[in-house]
Amino acid sequence: MRGKRFYSNSFRDLFVLSLPTFVSFSLQNLYALVDIFWISRLGTSAIAAVSLASVVNFIIFTVSQTIAVGATAYVSQLKGKKNWEGILSFSAQAISLALYSGLLLSILVFLFPAQAMRLMGARGEVINLGRAYLLALAPFIVFFTLNFAINSLFRATGDTFTPMFILIISNLTNIILDPILIFGMKMGVKGAAVATGISYALAFSYGLLKLIRLLGANPFIPHHPDLSLAGKILKVGLPSGIQFTLMSLTMIVLLRIVAGYGKAVVAAVGVAGRIMHFVQIPLMSLAISSTIVAGQYLGMGEEKEAERTVLKILFTNVVLMGIMVLLIFPLAPPLMGFFSKEITTSGAEVLRFFLLAQVFVAVNVSISSAFRASGDTLPPLYVSMGRVSLLIALAPALSHFFSLRGIWYAMVTSAFLSSLLSLIFFIKRNWKARAVSRFVEVKT
Repeated sequence: MRGKRFYSNSFRDLFVLSLPTFVSFSLQNLYALVDIFWISRLGTSAIAAVSLASVVNFIIFTVSQTIAVGATAYVSQLKGKKNWEGILSFSAQAISLALYSGLLLSILVFLFPAQAMRLMGARGEVINLGRAYLLALAPFIVFFTLNFAINSLFRATGDTFTPMFILIISNLTNIILDPILIFGMKMGVKGAAVATGISYALAFSYGLLKLIRLLGANPFIPHHPDLSLAGKILKVGLPSGIQFTLMSLTMIVLLRIVAGYGKAVVAAVGVAGRIMHFVQIPLMSLAISSTIVAGQYLGMGEEKEAERTVLKILFTNVVLMGIMVLLIFPLAPPLMGFFSKEITTSGAEVLRFFLLAQVFVAVNVSISSAFRASGDTLPPLYVSMGRVSLLIALAPALSHFFSLRGIWYAMVTSAFLSSLLSLIFFIKRNWKARAVSRFVEVKT
């Protein structure tokens, strides 16, 4: 079984563990930028349509995260206990959950694509383009949920290289197919969706073969399905799923509010959001390493080392984000103008405010890794609830006084206050004593 190496909380080990994840996410977000680049050649309406439709991707991601977070908490701690039979059992249940949830999401998106676009405030041509995009994407959604589960299982055991290869296959396929299907085969926005879907399917085929080798069994043929283990995964993962739903809601709220300012502003938010995904790569990569290493330490009963791991990542992420703000701030206009000249000025302002908010997001992401390592996933949920509530309350009020800029003020303020709440939970809550592996027995 792969992933048997134990990684310590030294900066060297955290860096080594996070590097393949960094490469994976970089390629994934490079694809996202390439994707929006080609789509932008179809016009502002196409950018707006895909930006609004991408909220469905947030929902898919949320469901996938629910399963991944629950499975990672157990598998990483069981790795610390060297309980390989337990790892096999929880992995098989995670794959089953990913399969059935992916099929359900595929059906829902196929049945209600236009309704999803209207919910996001789309109008006229934007609704039709978004509907076409979602219908083309729907049959492939199950491959996304399965890939996400497979990658999380490898990472939880300390193998971050296999997910890197899986995502390399997916992203390179995507980048190659995009111009061919969008323009060569004249499929327009549907071509972007189909390219994404094909890349998911190919990556899944490779990932499944590697997972069978890891587990020593085919997870699609469970001889003894255990609903109690599936329930344990969901119990830990559900607060994180709701948290990511709230993150999606944050984007929904933001897009709904700015939709009234015209499709150029919606397009600017969409492009800035894609750039932010790229900026967040090192933060997320290090946070995943923190979750894995802290989880293994908790499984070993080394609570102080688990805490040191999280503090190191918190410091590193805040410093990295500060450096990125300083580097990208002056480059905002040319970055946004690269995608569309129509959004150069307004988009630069959006991007700069997004960057300021990310400094506080770095705090939230780092501290959340501690609670996910433990399986105590309620505090990050409470933080997200607070952030969304503040955004919903502040954005309309501040936009009344400061117009569009008031919305950006609300976004930064809600991010700042939520980061303070995260710190309070981290200091006051005994998350280390809540490690889930203490309360479950899986035979060895």
